[in-house]
Amino acid sequence: MTLFEAGPPRSTDSWARSPGNPSRCRLLWAAIALVLCLSARPTLADAGDAGSASSDSDNTETVVVEGKRIPGPGLSSNGTGDYSVTSSDISALPTGDDTAITDVLAQMPGVAIDQNEQIHIRNTEGPQFQYQINGVLIPLDINTNPPFLSMINPLFISRLDLLTGVLPAGYSYATGGVVNIQTKDGCENPGGSASVFTGQREMLQPSMDYAGCNGSLSWFGSLLYSQSNTAFSSATPGPNAIHDQTQKGQGFGVLSYPLDADTKLSLIASVSDSDNQLPNVPGLTPEYTLAGAPVIASSQINSWLNFRDYLGVLSLESTPNRELSYQFSYSMHSMSELFEPDDVGELIYQGVASTASHKDFDNTAQGDLTYILGRHTIGAGFYFGAYDVTADDSSLVFPVDAAGNQTSDTPIRVVNNAEALNTVSGIYANDLWNIDSRLRANFGLRWDHLTGFTHGSAIDPTLNLTWTPWSGTDIHGGFARYMQVPSFQGISPNAPAAFAGTTAGGPPGIVTPLVENDSEWDVGIVHTLMPGLTLSEDNFYEITRHYLDTGQFGVVPIFAPFNYDSGYIWGVEGAAAYRMNSLSAYANITLGRNLQQGVATGQFNFDPDELAYIDSHHIVLDHQPLLGITAGAAYDWKPWSFSLDATYSSGLRAGFADLVQLPNVFQVNIGIGRTFEIPGVGAVSDRLTLLNIFDRTNLIRPAEGIGIFQSAYEPRFTIFDSLTVPL
Repeated sequence: MTLFEAGPPRSTDSWARSPGNPSRCRLLWAAIALVLCLSARPTLADAGDAGSASSDSDNTETVVVEGKRIPGPGLSSNGTGDYSVTSSDISALPTGDDTAITDVLAQMPGVAIDQNEQIHIRNTEGPQFQYQINGVLIPLDINTNPPFLSMINPLFISRLDLLTGVLPAGYSYATGGVVNIQTKDGCENPGGSASVFTGQREMLQPSMDYAGCNGSLSWFGSLLYSQSNTAFSSATPGPNAIHDQTQKGQGFGVLSYPLDADTKLSLIASVSDSDNQLPNVPGLTPEYTLAGAPVIASSQINSWLNFRDYLGVLSLESTPNRELSYQFSYSMHSMSELFEPDDVGELIYQGVASTASHKDFDNTAQGDLTYILGRHTIGAGFYFGAYDVTADDSSLVFPVDAAGNQTSDTPIRVVNNAEALNTVSGIYANDLWNIDSRLRANFGLRWDHLTGFTHGSAIDPTLNLTWTPWSGTDIHGGFARYMQVPSFQGISPNAPAAFAGTTAGGPPGIVTPLVENDSEWDVGIVHTLMPGLTLSEDNFYEITRHYLDTGQFGVVPIFAPFNYDSGYIWGVEGAAAYRMNSLSAYANITLGRNLQQGVATGQFNFDPDELAYIDSHHIVLDHQPLLGITAGAAYDWKPWSFSLDATYSSGLRAGFADLVQLPNVFQVNIGIGRTFEIPGVGAVSDRLTLLNIFDRTNLIRPAEGIGIFQSAYEPRFTIFDSLTVPL
């Protein structure tokens, strides 16, 4: 039994630093450069050397079972829902390996796409899920950057599993889902490729990846650069966004070295930089008067939002004997968000121009241990994370009277800074009990504690039962209680007082968010109907207390957390996956709602009338549509390949208290590929991709809604082409 399957998430540690200090940033770049330099003279080693201590190979028997499973819906050994895809499945999508990771996830049951390529899993807010790479839990704040920037891209993914439902005791803090990634292994799949992805919307994206062995050292590295006019979701319905340029670069490297036959040391290093224009809306009417400044068109506002993200993870894992396995990891993570406003434009149209710099420097440590004792697989572990968050905000605002009317056309400057060291710690114990050949139970208990901007602690149980009445059918059900921690980005305890009496002011309220406490029930079935065809159905119900949400309040596009008082979430998910010979296909359907009442913190972000309405009514949150459907198919007719995917959404919510139902969203994408065998070069492939083939205008977000700054539209009809050459 592997550590992962026994329940605990593999240890993730974050050792991060401020992007402003270049020494550690250069250290991470150097690690990636080392990986790529090693590709010059690869020497193939026995693949078993690197794989013997792999994070998902602690038990050979378990790995064999996993390897035979067809990608698609399934269950992990502890009864958690597990929807998996391989690198081949990702490559078969219409945009192939150039697909954003959030678009890959959006094709799975229970996942909804939002503006700026954000996703929501099971009706939760964006930050309420977590990434795990090679068994290591990545720092919690990795998901607070817009996912389009995410350092996680399909180039290095060997297998991806989305875990949902009742999670084992090793998971906490962000439990909407777990995105578990296994990276490519240089000893198992040496070699690489170089690719250029180009097309409309000024898209140009060259990339390369290479993997191999050097003695016992396994390594993999990838580099990517991208520029386009699609930094954020377009704020206008036309084909081309206004003022939406982006330039970004990503680098990723993995080194793995077996210290002996049972122990492996590995290093993950990743960097991601991005400079982005904030999209504009033409034809707006100025709301404020600025002394000595000409009126500029709203389409000419020149504001930017830039990101920097650096990650390093060092991990030691071992299987000393058949019964015992463990993993310890230490990580550093540094991220920053910088909003640079067009002072004149922001002041005359919004009444505030904020130069906002938010930084997060993390160190985390995690350890997990499992021991097989007869029919029991005992797991235990710990997590500790120190998240040092600083916010330096300097804003130009206008003074106002008691009615909110501008009293001077000369702006004043307000400085509003904040800093806190947020510590997240937890310990757990878990038992996976194989009661007999058809019935197994997973149960555990964990304790968690949070300090910093806010405080909280909890003792939470988890229980999951899985029954196999006959071969090919698994029925599961369980209960868990979770403590969710807020995003540490965007918290500003002094903001209400600092901006009182200005155009950035608001009503009073509690300034710091609370932890969220949830109770979840989940029951479902996974059935192999025939060879190659797997079906699943899952149902969940969740009672929430102090549900955490985020919104963009004001004009600075950095999301801030707040709490609703109480509510509930329900959902039904169905999935089907088919694979036989050269044909693969899938279809998923999701039905669900998230209803909340009352605002417990962050009341100053709301209009008084809307706040009063929410305090007395359950409202439907806007994270996910009532009905969502995804489907796709791929056919490999060598040397040709064909693929199609489709997404339908009944529409998100918007307007006053989210009472407005948005129009349906429907998008179909297709891809056509051709491989050419060129002597002396190898297999060169070219892929033509057509996005939104019906050229529908799909509105994701309007300019009105809770925590919504401006409208957001899905891409219109777009043509891309990708050329890939082997290295």
